[in-house]
Amino acid sequence: MIKYLPLILGLFMSHSMIGQSEHKSLLDGTVAYEKGDFETATQNFEKAIEQNSTSLKGNFNLGNSLFKRQKYEEAATHYQNAIGAATDKKDKAQALYNLGNTRLAQAKASMKQQGQGPATLDEKGQEHLEEAIDSYKNALRNNAQDYDAKNNLATAYKLLRQQQQQNQDQNKDQNKDENKDENKDENKDQNKEDNQDEQDKKDQEEDKNDDASEKPEDNEPIDNENPKDAGDLEPKELSKDEVDRLLEIIEQDDKKVQEKLMKRKRSKTKKPEKAW
Repeated sequence: MIKYLPLILGLFMSHSMIGQSEHKSLLDGTVAYEKGDFETATQNFEKAIEQNSTSLKGNFNLGNSLFKRQKYEEAATHYQNAIGAATDKKDKAQALYNLGNTRLAQAKASMKQQGQGPATLDEKGQEHLEEAIDSYKNALRNNAQDYDAKNNLATAYKLLRQQQQQNQDQNKDQNKDENKDENKDENKDQNKEDNQDEQDKKDQEEDKNDDASEKPEDNEPIDNENPKDAGDLEPKELSKDEVDRLLEIIEQDDKKVQEKLMKRKRSKTKKPEKAW
C-alpha cells in the first residue's frame, strides 16, 4: 500500500501574523479533517485560501482534504501551490511527497485489465507515474532523510519498470500475431492457386460427391502456453535492502541521462570546421 501521511500543518502563528478569518477557517478545517469530515474540511480550507491565496497551510491542507475525497487533480494543484509558498525545506519536501502520492494514485486509477493479462497503464497513467517519481526525487532533494519518500520512489520506479517490460512484451506478441496473420493469408492465396486446376477438373466431371471436393479448413496453431497471471501492481512497502537497491538503479539511470544530455550539449557547441 502507498503510505500517505495526511499531515495537517500546525496552527501556531499568532493572530497578529494571520487574519482572524483565515485563522478560524484553518482551525475549523483542521477539526473537521481530524473527524474524517473531509467535505466540511475542504469548504473551510477553501475559505482560508479566499482570504490568502498563497497560504501554505491553506493550500497544503486543502490538498489533503481533496486527496481524501479522491479529487486528485484538484489536490495536485493545491500541493503545487503549497510547494511554491513553502520557504522551509521540510515543508516543501512534505508537499512534494504528497504531490507524488497524488500522481501515483492517479496512475493506479488508470490501470486497466486486458483480458487475462496483467493490468497496464494508459498513456496518461504512465505520465502520472513519471511525475510521481520526479516529485519523490525532489522531496528527497529537500529532505534526504525522508524514508517514506525513499520507499515510495522505489515503489513507483519498480512499477514503471514493470510497465515498460509489459509494453515490450505486448509489442512482441502483437508483432507475432501480425506475422502469423500475414503468413496465413499468403498460405491461403497459395493454396487457392495450387488447387484451382484440380477444382476446375472436378467441376467439369460433375462428380456427385460434391462434399469430397470441399476445401479443407486452415488449421490454426494452438497456443498451449498458460495465460499470464494478472500482475499485482498494488504498490507495497518494500524492504530496506530493496529500497536501497532500487535507489542505486535510479541514481545510475539518472547519471546515464545526464551524460547523454552533456554529450548532446557538447555536440551542439562544437565549432564547425573551416571550409577551404
